[in-house]
Amino acid sequence: MQKGALSGKNIVIVGASSGLGKALAEQLSEQGPNLYLLSRNIESSDLSFEAHKINCDVKDAESVGRAFQGVDSLTDKIDVLVNCVGIGLVKGLEHTTQEEINNVIDTDLKGVIYTSQEAYKRMVEKKNGHIINVSSTSGLKARPDETIYCAAKWGLRGFTESLRLAGVPNKVRVTGIYPGGMQTNFWKGNEPKNLEAFMQPADIAEQIVNVIKAPVSISPAEVVIERGV
Repeated sequence: MQKGALSGKNIVIVGASSGLGKALAEQLSEQGPNLYLLSRNIESSDLSFEAHKINCDVKDAESVGRAFQGVDSLTDKIDVLVNCVGIGLVKGLEHTTQEEINNVIDTDLKGVIYTSQEAYKRMVEKKNGHIINVSSTSGLKARPDETIYCAAKWGLRGFTESLRLAGVPNKVRVTGIYPGGMQTNFWKGNEPKNLEAFMQPADIAEQIVNVIKAPVSISPAEVVIERGV
């Protein structure tokens, strides 16, 4: 990739302390943008590149508001927001607790809504911006042991698509990314037997970089990324 292709762009990544978010930040750092990395654990994250670290708990709307005020103190616009935050739950509904239900919905759906709202209202003022919400193929197809996770991701797809339509007259692009299984800490003790065949976060991150670099004359509505052969 050409160095400096995104030089000067202000890119906010939510969920940047590990997994896909961290892999994306690493790849974007080679392109020259100003990176603003949001996460509950971002201060303790070991980064080999320059970036602004801002603490943010997406389940807490006030924390999200403070985090974006922190971004405001550093720049007067946000060009791109990438929501990589998310937690998984592979568990039968009959064994799922209310705490687990709230944790998944609050993180994977409400958290993305909170951060998107903060970025969107700033982008509308500038009549410019791109919001990219990373979901999952579980937001496109049902899975029997992911009832709550699917509920959150299906809701996220509806939100993302509706926001995409709302953004058109305001010159704000919105894209949904739907990757299949990755080799991350998503599984937390429920690792499939063939986990080594799952995709690497860096490979998914490369596809997101391509979406970010797309000219403003096109607006990818959604990108579905399945495992190869």
